Amino acid sequence: MVIFRGFFPMLELSRILVVIEPGSDSQPALDKAVQLAKYTDSELELMICDYSAYLEDGYYFDPIQAQKMRYEHSELHIKELEAMAAPLREQGLEVTVTAAWGNPPYEEVITRVKDSNPSLVIKSTRHHNKLARMVLSNEDWELIRYCPAPLLLVKSQLWPSSPVFLAAVDPDHVNDKPAALDHKIISGAASLAAISGGQLHLFHSAWQPPLAGVYKVLSDANQEGNKLKNLATLNGICESSCHWSDEDVVHALPTTASVLNASAVVIGAVSRSRIDRVLIGSTAEKVLDQLECDVLVIKPD
Repeated sequence: MVIFRGFFPMLELSRILVVIEPGSDSQPALDKAVQLAKYTDSELELMICDYSAYLEDGYYFDPIQAQKMRYEHSELHIKELEAMAAPLREQGLEVTVTAAWGNPPYEEVITRVKDSNPSLVIKSTRHHNKLARMVLSNEDWELIRYCPAPLLLVKSQLWPSSPVFLAAVDPDHVNDKPAALDHKIISGAASLAAISGGQLHLFHSAWQPPLAGVYKVLSDANQEGNKLKNLATLNGICESSCHWSDEDVVHALPTTASVLNASAVVIGAVSRSRIDRVLIGSTAEKVLDQLECDVLVIKPD
């Protein structure tokens, strides 16, 4: 059991919005949402967001026909969602369903989030055949940037008993993250650990770009260790659960997550501007695509 003493309230999971992949036999996001709902007695909302250019007014059909076909299309999705919801309701879970149509679909998710204010949004990533692993799609990245609620991107199977959650923090704040965001990241990871009977670990990469692009900048081990230890102490986390590396975060974070057999990595995201769109497409994209476990994205207040 995790005993957490932090600056932010624990992540509340009273209502979970689950983004369903239409027509897919496998629904990892739904499986993970059901697991969390059974931990916390959360309400579930299942949502399909779909779009087809063929159903646009004037593409193949006149506006009246197109509107009718969009309605029928949404009704088919509602039936699909109700078929998923029925066995969950029999298990005692409270489940509602929603279907939306629009382009791009992620904007429909964000609109629903703003309207219903869920505690958490869960979405599965997609399998990339060439890489034989789960990678983030453009829709995932847009949700990372703009979804106002905590976002859980599901890559792995159901969490085992005593799962490990790894909070990626930055005591240096060299990336201009708000200082409070680290504590909120830790709070989110601690929440997942607490409800699942899991373990909480902290990770920090002290890597700096090489001088002149060639010479590696060495980190002070004692200084880096103490900075992470101080952050851990402020949040009631033991030193043995702290991990730092002077290697590039692109390699160090996935490696640490793999060594710990982490079920999820918790990160912070502040990307909303056009400049951030460029930055988030470089280091962050490489890191998140290489992680084999789930990723929980936390936004600052």
